[in-house]
This record gives sequence, structure tokens and C-alpha cells, in this order.
Amino acid sequence: MAYDRKQEGGHKVAQANRPDYRLEVGRAEVPVGEPRAFAVLDAARAATLTAWVATLIPADGDRPDAGALGAAEYIDATVSKVPSLRPALLTALDLVERIAQTKAHKAFAECSTDERELLLREFQRDGDADSFQMISDFTYEAYYGHPDVLASLEATTGWKGLGPMKGGPMKPFDPSLLARVKALPPRWRKV
Repeated sequence: MAYDRKQEGGHKVAQANRPDYRLEVGRAEVPVGEPRAFAVLDAARAATLTAWVATLIPADGDRPDAGALGAAEYIDATVSKVPSLRPALLTALDLVERIAQTKAHKAFAECSTDERELLLREFQRDGDADSFQMISDFTYEAYYGHPDVLASLEATTGWKGLGPMKGGPMKPFDPSLLARVKALPPRWRKV
């Protein structure tokens, strides 16, 4: 296995010829929802990744699939800023493409949604589960952090995705509530 983990003192420790993406990604700040072009991937790999993310998060009602919202471009921008993640992404895309050519006899991007789902399940089972998880995590981050998706979720559920970061309106503080505490004698002594 190209990437293995072992328990050491109750913690999982990465040991392999490539870094743990969960640690490496902290070095990249890639804004979600900004329009961008592919910087690392060629056209064929970009099409494979776009189909992959669209399969992970398909369109639902008024929300488009992850590929249409730029999740593939977000992943590309992330690995552009963290070059140590490129081999994992490129290897995963090439392997998924080989599986598609072998099983479906066509490019992954040309497969139907159901075919792509089966091919991705096979890749997850027999390929590189860590690369699959990396692509999945970045896809969810790009999709559920996108302003259009957050607005849609708020409209349909009332949940404010940015509420914890932006807060909400508060009624003005009543300073008279502090009157009793202000009237107390000091609870310290000078030294």
C-alpha cells in the first residue's frame, strides 16, 4: 500500500512516500466560490475531475452539481498551492480514467452518472482510498462553502451557514444591568 497509517501513542501517524493532505492543506488558502481556470490539470484530467465532483455531489433542485460550481477548479487551485498533493491527485485521476477505459470502454467524463458512481466505488475499494477521501473532502469544502449553496440552504432550511462567523443582530446592551456590580466594594487589596 502506498500510504499506510499506524497507531503510535493512540494517534494515527502518516508513514508513506507522500504527505498527509489533512496536514498539508493548512498551507493553502484558496477562497471558495471565486471563478478560476485550471492551473495544474490538462483538459482531459480537468474533465475527469469535473465529472468526479459532479458525481460526488449531483444537482438537487435549484442547486447545481459540484462540477458546475467550480469544485474541480477549487481542488486544482489547492494542489497548485500545495505541490506535495499533486502526485496523489494526478495518480487518482489517471487510475479512475484507466478503470473507466477498462470497464466502460470510454472516458470517465463520457460515462453516465450511474456508471461513474460504480467506477468511483471500485476506485475507492481497490484504488487509493486516501486520494478518494482527499478529493471528497475538497469537493465538500468547495461546494458547501460556496455562497450560492449557502444561500440556497438558508432559503430552504433557514440555516445560516455563515452565522457562526458573521454573527447576527443583537439588541443593544443595557448598562443598567451592571449597576449592582459597580456598587460593590473592591474585592482586591493594594500591594
